[in-house]
Formats: sequence, structure tokens, C-alpha cells
Amino acid sequence: MFAKASLRQWPWWELALLSFPSAFMLVGFWLLQRLDVPTAGDRLWPAVVAALLALGAHVLLGRLCPNHDPVLLPLALMLNAVGLVMIERLASNFTLRQVLAMLVGLSMAVALAAWPHALYTLKRVRYTLILPGLLLLAITVVIGLSPLGSGPSLSLRIGPFGFQPSEPLKLLLIIFLASYLDLHHEKFRSVRLRRLWRERRWLWVYFPMLFTWGFAMLLLVLQRDLGAALLFFSLFLIMTYLATGRYDHVLIGLVLFAAGAFVTAQFFEHVQARIAIWRNPWPEAEGVAFQVVQALLAVAAGGVVGQGLGQGFPDFVPVVHSDFILVAVAEEFGLAGVLALVALYLLFMERGFRVALRARDGFAQLLAGGITTLICLQALIIMAGSLKLIPLTGITLPFVSYGGSSLMTSYAAVGLLLRISAETP
Repeated sequence: MFAKASLRQWPWWELALLSFPSAFMLVGFWLLQRLDVPTAGDRLWPAVVAALLALGAHVLLGRLCPNHDPVLLPLALMLNAVGLVMIERLASNFTLRQVLAMLVGLSMAVALAAWPHALYTLKRVRYTLILPGLLLLAITVVIGLSPLGSGPSLSLRIGPFGFQPSEPLKLLLIIFLASYLDLHHEKFRSVRLRRLWRERRWLWVYFPMLFTWGFAMLLLVLQRDLGAALLFFSLFLIMTYLATGRYDHVLIGLVLFAAGAFVTAQFFEHVQARIAIWRNPWPEAEGVAFQVVQALLAVAAGGVVGQGLGQGFPDFVPVVHSDFILVAVAEEFGLAGVLALVALYLLFMERGFRVALRARDGFAQLLAGGITTLICLQALIIMAGSLKLIPLTGITLPFVSYGGSSLMTSYAAVGLLLRISAETP
């Protein structure tokens, strides 16, 4: 049976914090109307619907999962609010799709948070979850479509609906690794790598995990989704360290990563191009580096406080509403807006790892740590790529960038975090 909260138990802090994303969306959409921005729609209803969805999720969580962390959902919704306002400003024809993805994502979050046996079930069905995810990714390599009409095949289409299998696979891989590492954590901690070949029984402990992760990495490389491949590799190393506390596993992984990166740079022309653009984009400012150069100019134009909502020209950057949405925030809200986004992700990281530290068992701890790492590490990678601190990787800024698959997966991850927090002793 679901627990029901009394008025004293009701998460009032969560309700108070939800006023910030709701107000931000309503004011943002209202300003876009008043300013008559050419790329924005003349409407207020998406902000109203999104605010009602946030309130509905709060009410359902308060009744069905009263002991959950009251800060995680408002943080996610605040990031989502920034994304909705920027998508409406940059590409208003995608706003409805993002609101629909928000509806599905919040429904998934509430369902997972309210499911009392979620953690027990997920821990037991690790292979049942990961194998269909790998199969869908393999099918995408063969018959997938490019979301932009050309380029890598990243999505599958079923009738009018399309999705990217690599997005839910991130969460499925975290569940698989958390379950497998928790099951064999004593063996992983005690094994000595210099005796690994003489004591071959240890290979059978490593094999299922390495095979599953390696197969996912191979498919992503074949798919040319190297941003997701980098994220998967980093998640694997971090979760292995969280489970074992051993540096040697991480060092070996970093050596393998360096070797893999070198080989990849030798054989993939688009990787060579991205590295060359990262080192010096200006000679190709009118060609392959046009997007990066325009992004740097937009960031420079933003200054400290920005040009103001609807007052900049971030739409000069191709596909700015997706991979480069941070650039739009930088131009119109300035350094202050970028630092505010970074602060939101840092707060999410603090709350997520607090949930992990207080979790009741090893699986819940690893799952919470992995989910928190997924959201914040993905944000770090795409932020650094957008600002030319590292070579650009084509992944979304969680909760902010346009992308239904990414948004729904992120909300599902938050739902699991809420479930873990509700079961904290």
C-alpha cells in the first residue's frame, strides 16, 4: 500500500521551492510576448501547463511518497524551466514537444518514486533491463535515422514518434553496474590485478560487466556517438571506484581511455576535425568551425550580465536550442546566468550524493551515486565543450537542452533518486 502524508508530514519546503521555476517560466514567456521576439511564439499557455505539471507532480509525490527529498524535484524543474524559456525564445516550434516530454518524464518520475518495490525489482532484473537496451542500440546502428536529417544515425522512429536509445541506455547501464558491483563488491575489492591471470576464476567476475560495457561502447563508436561513449566510459570508471575504493582500477581505465582516444583520433575523420577545431577554430570560421566560432562570439557578447532575454542574436549559432543552449544563456543572461546554471547542478550534486550516503544498502548507494554522476558529469562535458575548454561532444545539457529522450530519461533518474531518499532510514 502507498503511504499517505498528513498535513504535518507534507513536503511544504518542496511546494515553496516550486514557486521559483513556475515564476521563472511565467515571467519568461510573458516577457517574450511583450518584447515581440521574432523567433518566439505569442503565447503563455506552455508556461501555465508546465507550472501545473510541476504542481501535480508535487501533490502526487506528497500523497504517495511523503518522505522523499524535497529539494531534488525543484532543482530539476528549475533547470527545465530555463530550458523551456530558452527553447520558446530560440525555436518555438519545438516547445510543445518539450512540454509533452516533460509530462511523460514527470509521470515516470512519480511512478518510480511511488513504487515501493522499485529498488528490489531493479536489483534483481539487471540483465533483463540491459539486454533490450543494447539490442535497441544495435538496431539503431543498422536502421537508425539522424535527428538532423544527415550525420550519425542516433534515433529510431516508430510512426510519428522518435527516440534515441542511447539516452535510456545510460540509466539502464547505471542500474546494471550498481547491481553487479554490489553483488560482487567484496571480490572486486580483494582481487589483485597482478595475480589476475594465475587465478583465472577472477576473470569470470570481470567478464559479464566488461562485456556489457564494452559492447555498449563498441555500438556507440560504430554509431559515431562519441559524446555518449565518453560519458559511458567515465560513468564506468567512477562507479567502479565508488564500489571498490581502488585507484588501480581507475588508473588502468585512464590508460585504456588514452589508448582508445589515440586510436579513435587516427581512424575517425570527424574526431580529427573536432580536435583541430578545438585547437584553433578561426582558420575555418566560415566552414566546419562556423558553429564553434559563432558560439564563442555569442559568449563574448553576453559579458557579465548579458544582453537580456530576447535581445541577443544566439540564433546565429546552428542548432543552438540543442547542444549549444548554454551559449544562448551566456549571451542573454551573461556570466551571471551561466554561473547560476552551474550552481543549480552543484546543488543537485550535493543533494544526490547526500541521498547516496544515507541510502540503506550498497545497491541503493551505488545507484544514487551513479545517477548523480550521470546528470552532473553530462552537464560538465557539454558545458566545457560549448565553451571550447574540451573538444565538442554532441550530448545534451540535462533538463535544459531540447530533446525528449534526454528529458524523459533525466526525470526517470530523478524518480529513482526520490525513491532512494524516501527509503532512507
